[in-house]
Formats: sequence, structure tokens, C-alpha cells
Amino acid sequence: MRPFNRLLTFAPLALAALIAASPSPEPSPAPNASPGAARVLQVVCERTPLWIFVSGDDRPRRAEAGAATIGQRFALVSGPRTTLEGNKFYETDVVIVEPGLKGHYWLSDRCAIPSP
Repeated sequence: MRPFNRLLTFAPLALAALIAASPSPEPSPAPNASPGAARVLQVVCERTPLWIFVSGDDRPRRAEAGAATIGQRFALVSGPRTTLEGNKFYETDVVIVEPGLKGHYWLSDRCAIPSP
């Protein structure tokens, strides 16, 4: 067997062995996030209302539950959610307590800043 033909015979096997021996990449963590760290919303206005998104409605309505005050911190569940008018809201971990409604309260991005 000629040396070139021998190389063609063993080249695919050598390539397969190299691929099998290489370590598989691991997913990289989100930028600026430590493993297991939850994102937080911090209220930066003196007082700001809590908001509710009723199912099927794209506009939030003001909650009856009162207001959040400067310095309060909430776990960030999701967001920002942008309305048709361009207003952004973040979902908190606070469960809605108003009768007949389910979900969490939301805060406007004008008064709540998420941590990185």
C-alpha cells in the first residue's frame, strides 16, 4: 500500500479520535451574574405605585395595594415588559392580593432599577 493511500485510510479515524477526546464546551454564565444570584429591583423614587397587568390587556392598571417607597427592594421575576406607548415595567415577586386577580405586581422603570 502506498504511503498516501495509507494516510487516507487512517485520517478519518484519527480525526474522529481527536473530536471524541476534546472536552465539550460548558455554557457560560450570564455576564455580571454570579451563580445562583437573583436579580433585584430597587425603588429609587420617593413613592411609586404598584401596577397590575390584567390578562388579555396590554396596558397596566394602578393597583389598589398602595405604593412602594424609596429604598425598597424586590426580586425581579421578569421584564422589562414594554407597553404600546413605550413604557417599561418590571415584574416583582410580590403576589397580587386583590380579589379575583392572579399574578405579581409590577413597577415602572422610571422608579425601579434592576441590579446587573
